[in-house]
Amino acid sequence: MTTNEKNNKLVEDLLLDLASNDSKRLTSALKRVRSKGNEKVIPALFKLIEENRDESIVEESKKIILELKSTAAIPYLLQELETNKSSAIRELVLNSFWQTGFNAHEHMDKFVRAATKGSFIEAFEAYTIIDNLEGPFMEEPIMEAQLVLKSYFSENPKEDEKYEILKNIAKQLANYELTIQ
Repeated sequence: MTTNEKNNKLVEDLLLDLASNDSKRLTSALKRVRSKGNEKVIPALFKLIEENRDESIVEESKKIILELKSTAAIPYLLQELETNKSSAIRELVLNSFWQTGFNAHEHMDKFVRAATKGSFIEAFEAYTIIDNLEGPFMEEPIMEAQLVLKSYFSENPKEDEKYEILKNIAKQLANYELTIQ
């Protein structure tokens, strides 16, 4: 059995254990995720957070997500950000981008979309990420993000609690636009 096959088998076993209803098995699986897991376990961690009643398992799952190191996790995090209906999960995803320091500048339009569609906290988290992005910036993601904001501003009153945060995001995008070569 090759190393790749062994790693795939380990991840398959982890996924089975993460789907278990047995607390001891889940706790053991979460410990193994730290050393043996890869980005493929991320959806299972989010599912645990949403469906598990054991607070220690939920908290450990959140910690793992906030401590991700591999940029291979980015597509999985973005998938949750775009499809999950839970504001708390979307906040966690945004927080994980901030905590991990992933420079996902090519996805800034997704962060802006999350800010416009989500809660005040989601908008704030998205602003924090956008404000700390490092270039080089490309024109297309900036333009996409600006279009999302333009649509938001045309449809929402200034009294919306997120309005000022989104204005700050718009200013930051304009600054990034000036750096495009």
